[in-house]
Amino acid sequence: MSKFTIKLELQGLKIEVEGTKEDAPKLAQRIGQQLGGLLQAPAMLASGNANPGTQPLEGETEADGNGTLKKRRPRKSGSGGRMPAELLNFVHDPSKYGSPQQVWTTTQKAIWFLYIVSKQANATQLTATNIAKNFNQFFRAAGAIHRGNVTQGLERERLNGQNATVGADTTEGTAKYFLTQAGVSVAEALSRGEALAATAD
Repeated sequence: MSKFTIKLELQGLKIEVEGTKEDAPKLAQRIGQQLGGLLQAPAMLASGNANPGTQPLEGETEADGNGTLKKRRPRKSGSGGRMPAELLNFVHDPSKYGSPQQVWTTTQKAIWFLYIVSKQANATQLTATNIAKNFNQFFRAAGAIHRGNVTQGLERERLNGQNATVGADTTEGTAKYFLTQAGVSVAEALSRGEALAATAD
């Protein structure tokens, strides 16, 4: 049986509420719920139940600091939205993988970047946001790329059937692109400085 200790200390707790008599019952109930939830949290952690149930539901009212009731806005789910960029940490070796050229299309830069980070940073799948952010961090001199253009170009490539240079993992709600064997071949040719037919921008 695993054991843990929780200590809860409230020092100098002050509660001041202003409102009308009509608001008083709701305010008293809300304050009671909040304090009850605060004291209930350690017990719930100990039992493994992390859902105290004291947060207002969508559309429910809550009191602000001045005792005024206001409608709580529902939180937006981020499952299908843009994920924040994560900066990669690697040292690029141009003698092995070449360097990006300004004349490359955005898609060629993205494909080449997916290839070199799979080799140098052990990152085999990246979102368009991560590709753009990291490419611009390391290779801005070759011409900055933009997330929207990366998405548009890679989606076009992904829909090329058997000739697709990239695939995408969408299990987390946001597309994480990876290279197919055809994409690896294109990236290797770019790394060697070979001229290629323009890949979709």
